[in-house]
Amino acid sequence: MKKSKILTLIMVCVMAITSIFSLAACGAKAEDVKKITDAGKIVVGITDYEPMDYKDESGKWIGFDAELAEKFAAQLGVTCEFVEINWNNKVAEIKSGQIDLIWNGMTASKKLGKQIDFSVSYAKNAQVAVVKSNSAIASKADIAAAKVTAEAGSAGETVAEDEGFKNYVPAESQEKALIEVLSGTSEVAIIDITMAQSVIGKGSYADLKIVADVSYGDEIFAVGLRKNSDLKAVLDAFLKAEYKNGTIGELALKYGVGINTEALAD
Repeated sequence: MKKSKILTLIMVCVMAITSIFSLAACGAKAEDVKKITDAGKIVVGITDYEPMDYKDESGKWIGFDAELAEKFAAQLGVTCEFVEINWNNKVAEIKSGQIDLIWNGMTASKKLGKQIDFSVSYAKNAQVAVVKSNSAIASKADIAAAKVTAEAGSAGETVAEDEGFKNYVPAESQEKALIEVLSGTSEVAIIDITMAQSVIGKGSYADLKIVADVSYGDEIFAVGLRKNSDLKAVLDAFLKAEYKNGTIGELALKYGVGINTEALAD
């Protein structure tokens, strides 16, 4: 056999072997359970997002998601460490292993699902428009013509893109989006209904209101995990058990969150 044919055959074999290993790597399980138990802690990526994750007067993280995350950590026999992340960098944070879970009222979108895995859905959500109390904005047409803001990388930003808002500017967080409206820099903030119902018309947000009878899409919340993580099966079983024993229902009443009974009851 000529040398050129031998070299070609070798190259084909090498490429085939590389392809096999690449495919194996893509389907390989991420051994997160052992990583977490060995470390003695689970690192949960969150943002300041009432009523899901926020701090009480003592500085302790509380909320619907925070309480669930701590219960899950207790089941694993480890401590729960909350890390406040830049929401726009959440995928990079979890892919790099800086955090183990994204547990922060996160919309389980198809786009995001291409990069990370989701737990079973545990809550429902929608996007609403928030304006100043004296604002005349009252319809989707009014909103489309207004100066709009939403958290970068959020479901609110997806609404802005889908609706084709021409005067849209992203904000660092949902809280910052509300501040933009209060300051007059923006006229409308598109945020989660769970947060809106929890804070609008109270305290610092007393001069804001939700635009009546206007919402954008139905969404579901889920916890984000690394692709092919072995933690998913454990987490899914935990969420369904906490629904069946009434814990999730109690937390839903406590924090005013709509739970996804269809998914949890399966």
